[in-house]
Amino acid sequence: VHADPDLPGPALPFDPPRASIAVLPFANMSPDPENEYFADGISEELLDVLSDVDGLKVASRTSSFAFKGKDVNIGEVARTLGVAHVLEGSVRKQGDKLRITAQLIKADDGFHLWSETYDGDLADVFELQERIARAITDELKVVLDGGQQQRLVPVATRNTEAYALYLQATGIFNRRDAGRYPDAVTALEEALRLDPAYARAHSRLAALHAIRPSVDATI
Repeated sequence: VHADPDLPGPALPFDPPRASIAVLPFANMSPDPENEYFADGISEELLDVLSDVDGLKVASRTSSFAFKGKDVNIGEVARTLGVAHVLEGSVRKQGDKLRITAQLIKADDGFHLWSETYDGDLADVFELQERIARAITDELKVVLDGGQQQRLVPVATRNTEAYALYLQATGIFNRRDAGRYPDAVTALEEALRLDPAYARAHSRLAALHAIRPSVDATI
């Protein structure tokens, strides 16, 4: 008996690595809708941190953020990105108060493996990210060794306003929003005025200056 070539074949089994995850853009639950950049920034920071964990496969930012603002099934997201788990959540920033809610979802059945709400001041932002990253690696049984046993999330700056400005500029940079590049440069320059030793702000500013000539030439 020959198979009919016009009929669809059997669905391929979905079997991604167990230690794999996609970080979806966190929802902005702040009273000010302009704080969306901060929620996006927290998502991106967690994604970057988890990407550095040995043995953990993390979907890229471009792939994960393609689902921003879309009402999609978690199983569909996981199958599209080839991951076994999905992290989603929300960020509420009001003044110096911060609340981050995160849920780790097992893609094959949609059940929550872990869910937690973290409250703190803006000054606690790196510690909150550290606690979330640790909870994820613990739940996925990722073995940490070397320096990863000490800390996953570095304290990039002690100046919370400089950090917020960095996230604002990073959002513009990641979206390649050329029309707002001057705003990103201004934000980073102010961040460096507040904390001249902020290495990541220096790096982001250098990257913006490097790509602006080619971008300006296309406008």
